Amino acid sequence: MPNHIACRICRSPLSVPFLDFGSTPLANSFLKSPAEAKEEASYPLAVTVCQSCGLVQLTHVVSAELLYREYIYVSSTSEGVRAHAETLAERLVRRYGWGRSSLAVEIASNDGTVLKAIARRGVKVLGVEPARNIAALAEADGVPTINDFFSRDVGKALARDYGKATAILGRHVFAHIDDLHGCMEGVTAALHDDGVLTIEVPYLGDLLDKLEFDTIYHEHLSYFALGPIITLCKSHGLKLVDVERVGLHGGSVILHIQHERAAAEPSAVVEQMCREEQVRALCEPDTWVRFAQDVEAWKSQFEDLIDSLVRSGARLIGYGAAAKANTLLNYCPAAARSLSAILDRSPHKYGRYTPGTHIPVKPADGWEAEKATHIVILAWNFQDEIVRQMRAFADAGGRFVQVLPQPAVLSDTTARRSRRCSPMRPPRFS
Repeated sequence: MPNHIACRICRSPLSVPFLDFGSTPLANSFLKSPAEAKEEASYPLAVTVCQSCGLVQLTHVVSAELLYREYIYVSSTSEGVRAHAETLAERLVRRYGWGRSSLAVEIASNDGTVLKAIARRGVKVLGVEPARNIAALAEADGVPTINDFFSRDVGKALARDYGKATAILGRHVFAHIDDLHGCMEGVTAALHDDGVLTIEVPYLGDLLDKLEFDTIYHEHLSYFALGPIITLCKSHGLKLVDVERVGLHGGSVILHIQHERAAAEPSAVVEQMCREEQVRALCEPDTWVRFAQDVEAWKSQFEDLIDSLVRSGARLIGYGAAAKANTLLNYCPAAARSLSAILDRSPHKYGRYTPGTHIPVKPADGWEAEKATHIVILAWNFQDEIVRQMRAFADAGGRFVQVLPQPAVLSDTTARRSRRCSPMRPPRFS
């Protein structure tokens, strides 16, 4: 696992990390049995900020072959992601007037959830997905998929074999890419002169505002503000022309990028967000030193809340065997030991054990067998969806525990993150 000593955008030397989690297992390396814990690998996990271009990034890089050739995350298991895919497809097709002669290519297309939504609107689609098992799922569901990592060579081959793409989509993948310049070279080779690249990525401002430290794990190599994205685009003859804010995954941005020679002037939203980033010092090292201090304070509050619930007689279970949950649980091992299991809706994770903390993953109805009184919502970015889906648990007297941005027991089944109450007496179950 090599040290990452130069910024992947501007190549400037990187400074010491502002937040260091030590050596941790890979966030999606779920164990098939507890016995595998004896040989479980772990890797350094620390994050710094480039003092030149402002890109926040990890200080070590795990091989993409190790991380992604076999993958456990499947897009279509989330109700929220499926709904977002439909909305996104409708907006993009209408905005750019895509039709039967258009070709939409998605980088890291997963099981084709977004491409299927686009195809239903009469557009030709093509996925590029490195995970063998996930690419096979997409192909079986009728989505043509190239099983490879997107790169300069793949972009050139794609243009040769399929023609230039009207659209290239990169949804929640750019944070995972080490060679950003190689990826952009592939984009410029494959994208039609009048085409558009749309990048959807978690926004650095939301990570800061909502204390989303658990989104820091080995797969997420970079954490983006607009400033570094603009720097990257300029070096490849591309231009950021518009940006949209969306609530998915704790707060993301959809970036609309075109060839500079054909691009319109940046929208007022782009200019406004760039000004705000400067005013907030979003990409300045001191900002992130304070963030690390806030994370330490959060840990104390969260562990105190979990401890108080356990001492009151509560029986705790987690919900959401997500990668972010594993960062959080490995950072808070005392709290992790208080969870008897973690519920999830992905059958690909059932019967497995969380990396590092070795908590069993069970189907969403597993709370009954565990006699759980409180569900700790680890997949906090889908909190409303989880509360709605787990109505039976709430009807039985169960309570939900919010983790971010402020640890709290929610006051009722429709509570939002801003509402909180003190721990209650555990409900009785027959």
